[in-house]
Amino acid sequence: MFDNIALWDFINHRPEPLHTFLWLFSDYGLPDGYRKINYFPVHVYELYNKKGEKFFAKFTFRTEQGLYNLTNAQASAIGIEDPNYFNRDLYNSIAAGNYPFWKLELDILTKHELDKLDYDPFDVTRVWKRRTYHTVTVGRLVMNKLVDNNFKDNEQSAFSPENLVSGILGPSDVVFKARKLFYPDTQTYRLGVNNANIIVNAPLYDTTYSRDGMPPVLDNMKDVPNYYPNSFNGPIPYVDESRPTERLEILHRNAVDLQPLAEFYNEIVESDAHRQRIIENFATSLVPVPLDVEKKALRLLTLVDIDLGRRVRVALAAARNVVPEKRLNELAQCIANVNQNNIVNNFKNKYT
Repeated sequence: MFDNIALWDFINHRPEPLHTFLWLFSDYGLPDGYRKINYFPVHVYELYNKKGEKFFAKFTFRTEQGLYNLTNAQASAIGIEDPNYFNRDLYNSIAAGNYPFWKLELDILTKHELDKLDYDPFDVTRVWKRRTYHTVTVGRLVMNKLVDNNFKDNEQSAFSPENLVSGILGPSDVVFKARKLFYPDTQTYRLGVNNANIIVNAPLYDTTYSRDGMPPVLDNMKDVPNYYPNSFNGPIPYVDESRPTERLEILHRNAVDLQPLAEFYNEIVESDAHRQRIIENFATSLVPVPLDVEKKALRLLTLVDIDLGRRVRVALAAARNVVPEKRLNELAQCIANVNQNNIVNNFKNKYT
């Protein structure tokens, strides 16, 4: 069973995940379905343009349906009434022709801007500080088709971070380097050595010498020689000798950086009411925690922001005085509201 004592004991000793839990315990942690949420990257990619100029970018998908979130009571009620709410909402939206779409944007830092930063932009546990980068819209992602066969189109899909196009280099952080190594190995174990030839993974146009072996092999490159070089117009490896001209080496700090957490609490969270909901979620999770672990957790939250630590301490004292029956009554009332289709905007339309 999930154990809040273990959670907070772990965070106290390894504070790095606390930034994630701030997001999780905020309104952003309960989106109103897959369509109304932004999708953010983990890694910073090294990009080169046609002139050989270097940039550092994060790929971001920002919803054009608008950001909508659920309260804890709404999510609890929906989870009881319809555990498949997220999937049903996305499926019905596409089936009805109301295709969800996201803007694909690049958050960009130049090499010159990189030298002036007072934070580590390659730290995978943080977001970039506002007003230190610029954003460019490069495209749009539209979900306009439903999956016909979940096993064929989803379960057999194989993604690898090392599948990058010319001009986009893999990130320099050690997490990405590990993923480049382990992802292809995992797909080979799961789907076989020819997983790149399974229909859902196969490129539209294939030029490779990596073929033969376990099926599926599709057309197996027909009569093209399976060695290189050759005299019969076989595919030629593309090597751009001009880029990159230098390799970036990243040295990460070992100290825990609490600045991104303070920025989230004070800047990204824009209303005091939203901050109070985060505080109440933290307090609820700390109710069963023993005193020694609780003291360390409250100290850590106070180090993030004095106001955060103080308000969590007050909310925790109040939460311990709440009668359990009162919480159950609130949930029961919320379930009744769901049954009347009053709890989420257009809730009725999503089910019909």
